[in-house]
Amino acid sequence: METPEYIEGIPTEKNASRKRREIIKDEYIHLIERLQKKRGKKAVFNEFLQTDVYIIMRESEKKASNSAAFNWQSTFAVRHLETIIKEAVPIEGKPIYSLPKFSGKQKEFRYVNMATLYYYFRSSDYEYLNFTIKLVMGIKNDGRHIQYSVNKIEMI
Repeated sequence: METPEYIEGIPTEKNASRKRREIIKDEYIHLIERLQKKRGKKAVFNEFLQTDVYIIMRESEKKASNSAAFNWQSTFAVRHLETIIKEAVPIEGKPIYSLPKFSGKQKEFRYVNMATLYYYFRSSDYEYLNFTIKLVMGIKNDGRHIQYSVNKIEMI
């Protein structure tokens, strides 16, 4: 089955990153507003880690608008970010925790540790909706988990 031109309003063509970047920014704004009203804080509880994962516009959206705009699947993941954060789990044999990179945004945001979990989109009706998302969280020295990136990955 061929991938449609739009999925949930997200353009699937390769050169549509500008439009996807706008969608990502809007999705983050709406998610933060919804979480603030629903939970009183800008966080989603991850069931596996048993911790809140915070959404911070200047960290979460900034990274996502740079990386998730490159393919429609990552933008689709941003549209479903609350579910992804809630239900993401580790992959057997892959470490959950790692040290942050010594340069770039991870250092700039002062993360002391990184956590990586995965979410699987599955559809029996549409083959193009079967893909895996990698959720990366930065951990601050006070233990707060901050959603850092969300990207489609190829499974090995």
